[in-house]
Amino acid sequence: MRWGEGRWLGHARGLAWLTLLLLSASCRTAKEPLFTVAGPGWSVRQGQVVWRPGRRFPELGGELMVASHEDGRGAIEFAKTPLTLVVAQTTRTNWWIQFPPARMSFAGRGAPPRRFSWLYLGGALAGEPLPAPLRFQRQPEGGWRLENPRTGETLEGFLAP
Repeated sequence: MRWGEGRWLGHARGLAWLTLLLLSASCRTAKEPLFTVAGPGWSVRQGQVVWRPGRRFPELGGELMVASHEDGRGAIEFAKTPLTLVVAQTTRTNWWIQFPPARMSFAGRGAPPRRFSWLYLGGALAGEPLPAPLRFQRQPEGGWRLENPRTGETLEGFLAP
């Protein structure tokens, strides 16, 4: 093997794994949200959150909005002014998540993929059980922490009363 071939093979393997992951994710690309957060029946809370997308990524701090509707719909928005970084919505049967800076969005039916912890935050805050490996802890003074120990993703924050 000549110099540089090993590096190329490593990149090719990484690209192959990424492609396989995206194709096997059982979700579809979607640009439109499931619903609009407006009207009666909504409870909206705001606060702060620090998000670490994975072990090898830096932490990002910003503002958090969590909305829940009495019919089971939920919405999350994470922003670092002036950018919205994550928007997520769930219903009892569907889910949708968007990462505007990357121009990526995903949607599906049934239980959301565990790799998107944002989709489980509303349920965790409401006391719903989480699928393994996700963990949720209440912190002293009203804070909380949602963690995926498999990926190293963490969400740590608080919401105003």
